[in-house]
Amino acid sequence: MTLGAAEAATPAVGIFWGVGGGGRPATLLADLVPLDQAEPYGDFLTHGGHYDHWLSLERLGAGVLRQRGLPTAPTWSEYEEWPRGRVVYLVPGQRFTVYADRQLQQAPWLALIAGRFGLSEGSFDLRGDPHYVSLRRL
Repeated sequence: MTLGAAEAATPAVGIFWGVGGGGRPATLLADLVPLDQAEPYGDFLTHGGHYDHWLSLERLGAGVLRQRGLPTAPTWSEYEEWPRGRVVYLVPGQRFTVYADRQLQQAPWLALIAGRFGLSEGSFDLRGDPHYVSLRRL
């Protein structure tokens, strides 16, 4: 499920981007599921793939994205252009990890990410990752 400005009621895992353009302010675009619906990946629980989700949004078209209150960036840009990241859950450590582009490692963005994924303060570790380095600046 893709959420606009809503916050998760329970902790969740998934993928996200910081996107802007088209006269709209930068916003958080996310695809997430509650922890009890996450997919196992080694010692982690996770959800989604950036490429596949971006493609599904692109296929919806700009009109549908606007109707849903979502940015139209998937219709005119590539998924790796935007600052992005992922929230996973480490099962043995019983702790969340947020992997994010450096642009999204700032307090306002972290608050949006934590709120969207239902993560309480101090419940997650923040990490960078070479996969999450963007071309665009927010």
